[in-house]
Amino acid sequence: MAFVFPSGNGIFQQDNASCHKAPIVLEWFEEHTDEFHLTSWPPNSPDLNPMEHIWDVMEWQLRAQTPPCPNISTLRDRCLDICYNLSPVMYQKLVASMPRRVAAVLKAKGGATRY
Repeated sequence: MAFVFPSGNGIFQQDNASCHKAPIVLEWFEEHTDEFHLTSWPPNSPDLNPMEHIWDVMEWQLRAQTPPCPNISTLRDRCLDICYNLSPVMYQKLVASMPRRVAAVLKAKGGATRY
């Protein structure tokens, strides 16, 4: 977070997935509270999180690259490059889809949707 938001104004959306609630992860959040704002989010709600779709695109593009990332620094650089070069139209479509996503989640009473 300090690399991406050096001024400490970043927001991390905590989706409360079980792996994100492990003691070591919670301890890391405590140690880095001055680097970003932590926002809680209901668990199991990827339909309401457009970032999940961006992660899918990033994963697809990373897997298509050869050679694979040899280290964490290269992985970080490639992830940032992908993020910075994603089409603004893709972001706009994800944001525009939010009212439909919310309606679908409400209709499914919190269950799975097509998103």
